[in-house]
Amino acid sequence: MVKLELSAAEAIILFDALNRLVDSDGLHDDAEALAASALIDRLEGHLPVIDGADYAFRLARAKEELTEDIED
Repeated sequence: MVKLELSAAEAIILFDALNRLVDSDGLHDDAEALAASALIDRLEGHLPVIDGADYAFRLARAKEELTEDIED
């Protein structure tokens, strides 16, 4: 078993990115799809994510949080 610790911002961004990857059929095979789906399920079970505008706001804030220290 592998255990990871993610910040809330990292988790919601990863959750969103994995969902888009799965939805776009961007995975190479069934094993990748199953692994991605398992991770999505685990992330979803630990995120205080609410659908709709609140989700979009939380995602935008998480992206700001992770990128605020990056200089152009």
